[in-house]
Amino acid sequence: MSTMRAWLCVVLAATLLASILVIPAGSVTAAESGTEATIYAYQQPFIYSISKDYSVKANGVAVPVVTNTNDYDYATFSMSRGYVTFEVTALGDSSISSYGISPQKLGITGTIEGNKLTFTVPNNEYLILKINNKKRVVIAADPEETDAPKASGEGIFNVTDAGYGARSGKNSDGFDKQNTAAIQKAINDAAAYGTKEKPGIVYVPPGTYFIGNLILRSNTSLYLAPGAGLVSTGKKADYTENWFKNSVNKPVTWWISTEFGSDRIKIYGRGTIDGNGEALSKDKMINNLIVPVATSHFTLDGITTRNSSAWAITPARSNDLTFTNLKMFNSLSMGENDGIDICESQNVVVRHAIGISLDDPFTTKTWAADTDIVAGKTPWPGKPEPVKNVLFEDLISWTICYGFKIGQGMIQDQKNVTFRDGVVYDASVGIGIDHRHGSAEAKNFTFENIDIEKLSYTNAGNRTWLAFVIQHSPLGVAPVTNVTVKDVNVRDKGMTFAKLTGLEGASFNHVTFDNIVMPGQDKPATNLTEMNILNKQYYDKLKIKPEQTEEPKPRTNLALNQPSVGVEGSAGTAPLAFDGDLTTRFGSARGVDPGWIYVDLGSMKPIDTVKLFWEAAYGKSYQIQISGDAEHWTDVYRTTDGKGGLEEIRFPETEARYVRMYGTQRATQYGYSIYEFEVYGPEN
Repeated sequence: MSTMRAWLCVVLAATLLASILVIPAGSVTAAESGTEATIYAYQQPFIYSISKDYSVKANGVAVPVVTNTNDYDYATFSMSRGYVTFEVTALGDSSISSYGISPQKLGITGTIEGNKLTFTVPNNEYLILKINNKKRVVIAADPEETDAPKASGEGIFNVTDAGYGARSGKNSDGFDKQNTAAIQKAINDAAAYGTKEKPGIVYVPPGTYFIGNLILRSNTSLYLAPGAGLVSTGKKADYTENWFKNSVNKPVTWWISTEFGSDRIKIYGRGTIDGNGEALSKDKMINNLIVPVATSHFTLDGITTRNSSAWAITPARSNDLTFTNLKMFNSLSMGENDGIDICESQNVVVRHAIGISLDDPFTTKTWAADTDIVAGKTPWPGKPEPVKNVLFEDLISWTICYGFKIGQGMIQDQKNVTFRDGVVYDASVGIGIDHRHGSAEAKNFTFENIDIEKLSYTNAGNRTWLAFVIQHSPLGVAPVTNVTVKDVNVRDKGMTFAKLTGLEGASFNHVTFDNIVMPGQDKPATNLTEMNILNKQYYDKLKIKPEQTEEPKPRTNLALNQPSVGVEGSAGTAPLAFDGDLTTRFGSARGVDPGWIYVDLGSMKPIDTVKLFWEAAYGKSYQIQISGDAEHWTDVYRTTDGKGGLEEIRFPETEARYVRMYGTQRATQYGYSIYEFEVYGPEN
């Protein structure tokens, strides 16, 4: 909707904001950058409980830690330039036996004294800590605010002033309708006052304000002071249905959205926007928290969003958007709660953000005019638009799905999308392209300087550092062109093989892997096999840098398409482990040990290697056994420490007709699941 020049202006104009409300307990002053930072801690909305697991001090200043989900609590504050020394206390524990501080690339180490962990960070960072067997704690330090407005004055519309009357209180106080009307009136008055050069400012002071839907208008800035919280009532009756999400069979509300055709809207400060998603979902509705739709020059800075029950931040058919210092704290047990999904928008920057959610925290999508999200009770205005010129930078992602993802929706073009300087704290897939639901052009995608720390989840059969796939769809398929994956540190490759899978007539073209370092390696990978990209088809013009070597010469798989037998309860799936297809698999009965599968090589043959391509349900303890009659078995290999993924098992050359995997202990609650079971003999 705008030019590249305008986009660059947005990038250059993205500024850092910070907090004002200081807890009187005192602050530590820094004279200049490189010295001890001044800490601005602030009380959180009173409806939030203080953590029973952690307390945090930053340069001696107590920072409130908020109880959030069963998986993590969090603390947010602001700081001036300079270093900060943290003291994190593991409440209820007498000592600390283990800890981890992420991002690991920062190389932060601490000292332990009793149940206190102390460490120093040179500047403001978003961190995730794990101590002993406790839940995690997120510590999010923002830069100090430089443009926080006064609470009153010309062009300031304080929502608690007599002319508006917003009131802080509990949900049961019944102020939500009053608060909604008050804040909307302040927005309308600010819009009437505001100009392109001087917007009207809606000021929300510290407090907890339960509200219904709000619509933001041109030339307005909504400022949430530290300690201010806008909170959903969690009641369907209080909200407008904007669309209906077919996949969950529930209506969706745009909780806070922009007026169609609006321009120069800003939401900023250090306050919280809380969707109260569990309660609303139980009342059979879900919410998009912030929807910049059909707007231009939109800014979101410094805000904490939490507990959305649908995609939290959903820009749609908009341009020149900037999202900075963003904390998205969602549940890891509620589906469809993506962090920020850039939909059909152009010239977008998402910088310095942390996203935690069950579903994808950071992604891009495009749709058809009749897709549910587009064609609801409040249709998106105008015609479908592409995703173009999107930069995600300096991010931390924690999810059960994809850390950083392009797709699935590919019904309109997607071009020039970059993920840079990102950390995948944990996920099922580190980085991904999922071209599905459309035949639009997809080109110029970059994943650069990405650190993949951990892949402990499995989703849709994936647990891998990379999944680039083009999938069949009734809406057609199309190629993906010009993909660069550069400077990636893979600390965990996952348990399933990585994917580079196009389709006939819709392949991956011009794909470059540059400086990809796999776990345990000190040099970059030189071929796809070294990158564990073993599920691969229909790709062209592949480059691997700084050095490219030939893929290992394939050996003769003696088990390919040979007769096979699986344990009772495997539902006739044994042949799928010998069909040469890495998308089909053998599976034994859930929760049952032992589990086994064997292949008949047809005659006695010399063998010395077995390869097992495990699905996520792998064997922790198992044996590789051989036989000449399928009745008497001899072990040639046994382990009690199976790793899953691809396991290549070598043993002294022997002769066998039958080869069996005999599992005695499953690694998961499921059965034993194998994509391919390959057998090899010595090659001349």
